[in-house]
Amino acid sequence: MRAFIFALPLVFSACYLNERGISSTYYNDCKAYYDAAGVYHEGCEPNIIEFSDAKKLVNAKKTAVQQELERANQERAKDEAAIDKLEADFQKEEEEARKRATRAEELANKKEEQNSQETKDFGE
Repeated sequence: MRAFIFALPLVFSACYLNERGISSTYYNDCKAYYDAAGVYHEGCEPNIIEFSDAKKLVNAKKTAVQQELERANQERAKDEAAIDKLEADFQKEEEEARKRATRAEELANKKEEQNSQETKDFGE
């Protein structure tokens, strides 16, 4: 553990923070030039960690998270639509069951009236 603590400053002692990232040199060793067409170019030695690459990774991670959230929202919307459809179907079935029960009750009342009428007719 002590060796690790003493080795840590040695590892990071040769790292410098410059404009483009973390490098082994303090200054950017960029060479600027114009090509034959008059277009400006800048040739730089690569850094250990480039800030532009780090930004791309962060943006890629954000994009992946955003895509995951969008997919989850779409699934949630589908689930809610399915639940709404099931609720509507349940209400239809419940209404049909009430109608059938009402119709059965009406038929039972009608049959009871007929039986009571027949009983009255038979008694006379």
